[in-house]
Amino acid sequence: MRYLIFRCASAASIALLVVASIASSASAQTVRGRVIDRTTGNPIPAASMLLLDEAGMVQRMAITDPTGSYSIEVPEPGNYSFRVDAPGYATHNEPQFAVLAGRILELEVRVWGLTELDPVTVTAESTTFAPGPLEGFYERMENGRGSFVTKQQIEEMGVNRFTDLLRMTPTVDIVSRGGTNYTVRIKGTGRLGRDCPPMLWVDNVRWGSIDLDGEGPDRELFPFDIEGIEVYRPSGVPIEFSSFNTACGVVVVWTKRAPDERP
Repeated sequence: MRYLIFRCASAASIALLVVASIASSASAQTVRGRVIDRTTGNPIPAASMLLLDEAGMVQRMAITDPTGSYSIEVPEPGNYSFRVDAPGYATHNEPQFAVLAGRILELEVRVWGLTELDPVTVTAESTTFAPGPLEGFYERMENGRGSFVTKQQIEEMGVNRFTDLLRMTPTVDIVSRGGTNYTVRIKGTGRLGRDCPPMLWVDNVRWGSIDLDGEGPDRELFPFDIEGIEVYRPSGVPIEFSSFNTACGVVVVWTKRAPDERP
């Protein structure tokens, strides 16, 4: 299974500490607490908290506030885990914990900081297009051959699922694969005018069908990790993404760690 969550090259780790007993509540079950620096005890703001179910599916997401606090309403009782990513700290998948019906579970996340490096001065010249991988993205967007979702639009949407980012794209249908699992179809590209699954490219690498081994893309791709998306019908697929079957169109995703697509 491919994970696009950024992992720092450090031996740092994160530990979850249960700091309070589970309290009764008349409302839905909830997990809440704070994310703090394990060394200094300072709160960690802007940390992303992904709540995963037993199958590894993202069920909820929260961002810690300036005090390092988070609160997530859990969809149903069961076993869950956290994937935590905070600027300057290592990403960590925490083992599962139980959430009981109608109860509040308080978890304090203690984060190990990364080793501080010497400061580096970076200089750059301004260009018409974003440098690196997104240079081609904006050039193709100017050509108007496909449908595009930019970083600004992604931030404005504020959604938790990758497939939700494409709901407003005119050439795309979002279809259920059962439960909370969704996938993408390009309209009218299959036999007899039926919708069919496009090929998926991520950071200039062909991943194969958008269904990803029978599942949808929501288990692999997360909105907060994405810089841009391109969607093409078969007749409009750029040559750089036409090296394999494009009869159902192509979806191209660029993440925050995309390599330079220029030769």
